[in-house]
This record gives sequence, structure tokens and C-alpha cells, in this order.
Amino acid sequence: MFGYVRTDKGELKVREYELYRGLYCTLCNQLSKRYGVFSRFILSYDMTFLALVRLCEKGVLPSFKGGRCPFNPTKRCNYCTNADDEYSFVCAAAIFMFYYKVKDNINDSRFFKKILFYLLLPFAAIKRRKAKKLFPELDELIGKCLEKQRETEKSATSSPDEAAHNSADALGKIFSEGFVEKKSEIYRFGYFVGRWVYLIDALDDIEKDLKNRSFNVFVNKYSLKSKTLPEEAKHEIISTLNQSSAEAVRAFRSTDCKTLSEIIENILCGGMYHSAENVLKGTKRNERSL
Repeated sequence: MFGYVRTDKGELKVREYELYRGLYCTLCNQLSKRYGVFSRFILSYDMTFLALVRLCEKGVLPSFKGGRCPFNPTKRCNYCTNADDEYSFVCAAAIFMFYYKVKDNINDSRFFKKILFYLLLPFAAIKRRKAKKLFPELDELIGKCLEKQRETEKSATSSPDEAAHNSADALGKIFSEGFVEKKSEIYRFGYFVGRWVYLIDALDDIEKDLKNRSFNVFVNKYSLKSKTLPEEAKHEIISTLNQSSAEAVRAFRSTDCKTLSEIIENILCGGMYHSAENVLKGTKRNERSL
């Protein structure tokens, strides 16, 4: 998973931070319970954000009970006790995304990494089959969107809008799956978050994609030979990212969601901005550090 959609921790109130950390720990715990201990390795902030959004849109105020982290018994954790349906959906979505990411990496990687992903594929396929029994429509939805994404990338497009559309469409549909009221607004919210994630990941992967000769829309658009972006290109990319995050904020506010909205706006307005800043500087934070 990507790990770009995260909080601006310094701007959260203590209770908001503890609530968010509880949702993160709950996702880790639920992945292990539902799909085995090794499924914890696909834990991400992006999927925690999906859990947060679904709780918010359904008006669920999380309740927690205390516990211990199985991997660090000295660390106390809080686990959500009243969101079983939401976590069932999010865990399945995480499994499907992992499975299709492994398949995508097999196509894009060179010999030794390709072998590694081939070794991961049976594990991913077993977990996917289990998740598919619960959410067959979700698996089909994600699979179709990502297949369209591969076809778009094969066309070697130089348009960021075209390149990002199918991934954004997938996240929009995942966000709005199961909702009736405000479905179009929730879809639009997910779409622009997905668009932002695709573009920031492409920006982060410029050096790797140049080395592997893999598709990257920014390499194509600016005819890059190295990871160094011309200043004009950098300003254009920042503008595109800011536009996506601004549209996501606008769409989220149109849903009139109140529960947990402060944390979501903290992520949209602060956390995503700092993630983009870190990518532009060439620095990364540890995905597991809270």
C-alpha cells in the first residue's frame, strides 16, 4: 500500500490522535483475525482512512476497549468494538488491493523481483478467495478498474488526467460502495482522493520507473531522463495535486458528515500536504510510525 494519506499529527487534539491510533490498531488486529497474522503486513494509513470515512459517513462514533499489541506486549492499544461491518469491508478491500498490486508488480518488475512477487501470489490468491466469498462485487469492481488502469498505462499516455482516472474511479467506487444517500458526493470525494494518491505515487516513483523503464506519466509528460524535475514541471504538478485535494475537501464537505470530520479534514488539509512536501524533498516517513 502507498501510505501517503496520513494525519498531520501535530495539529490533532490528543483525543483525536488517540481515536485515530485506535482505528489503526483495530485494522491491524482485524486483518490478523480475519486473514491470518501475515496479513498485518498490508496494514496501511490509506486503508485506515477508508475505515475512518466509512465510519464517518455511516455516523458511527467508535467505542473502544483496551488491549495489548501482540507484537509489542509493552504497548497498550485501544480496539474499536462497534464497527464490525465496516472493518469487514475495509479488510476485504485491503486484501483485494494487495492481490491486484502483486499481479501488477509481476508484470512490471525485473527478473529477481518478479520471482519474489510470484512467491507472494499464492498467499495473496488464498486470502483473496476468502474475501471474495464475502464481497464478490467489490472484488469484481476493483479488478475491472485496475485492468482498465493497466490498459491506459500500456497506451503510454502523457496526460495525468487520463493516467489517474481509473485508479481514482476505483477508489471513488470503493468509498461509495453500499451507500444510497449522498452516494454521488461520496464517490466524488473518493475519486479525488484516489486521483491525488495516483499522482503523488507517480511523482514518488520517477527514479524507480526510470531505472526499470516502467510507465510513469510524469516521465512521459516532461520527457525526463533523471529524477530532477524542471521548476516549471514541479509547479504544474503541485498545482495539479492541490487541485485534487481541494476538490476532495469540497466533495467531503458536501456530504454534511459531522462524525469524525475533524480528523478527516486534518488528513485532507494537512497530512496529504505534508506527504506531498516530503515526496518533493525526496524524504519519506516510516509507514508504521504513529
